[in-house]
Amino acid sequence: MDTFQAILTEGLFSTADGVAFVQQDDGYLASVNALLEPVVGQRVQLALHHVPPNGVERGKPGLGACTFRDGKGCPVHHDRYPNLLLSFSDEGVLWKEPWRLEKFDGSVVSLPLAGMDGHYGRLGVATIVDVEKMRNQLLGLDPTTLTSAGINAAMIRDMLDRLDKVVG
Repeated sequence: MDTFQAILTEGLFSTADGVAFVQQDDGYLASVNALLEPVVGQRVQLALHHVPPNGVERGKPGLGACTFRDGKGCPVHHDRYPNLLLSFSDEGVLWKEPWRLEKFDGSVVSLPLAGMDGHYGRLGVATIVDVEKMRNQLLGLDPTTLTSAGINAAMIRDMLDRLDKVVG
């Protein structure tokens, strides 16, 4: 059965030798590669965006999310567009080197990690659980076996029906 995984991190993003990192609020420096590795090859919903750490600060580059002085040298040109924030959200199978999402239609979308360098931001990833696959696997289980294991088969069936209505 597919397992649900979720990754959420935020902090100051940086790049060293072509590798992206995020320094979290507690000071821990996490490799984006290491964070994303557990979901490589899986269908995910991914969001990546700038987040001003002190709330929106009008007049500052990236509304306060950009650490480049006056936005000069900023990879997303906050010197010219100080009020714009990088915001990326998409769904697909996650692949690395380079980090990208392969969409259902076969198109490929690169993750804009370069635009996070020198910015406070957030990365969120969640695997997309295949409800139909779960249903097919559960159909083969004997309800009496589930009941003897302390699992309420009717409750699972009801939950899957509700998920199917939301997803389908």
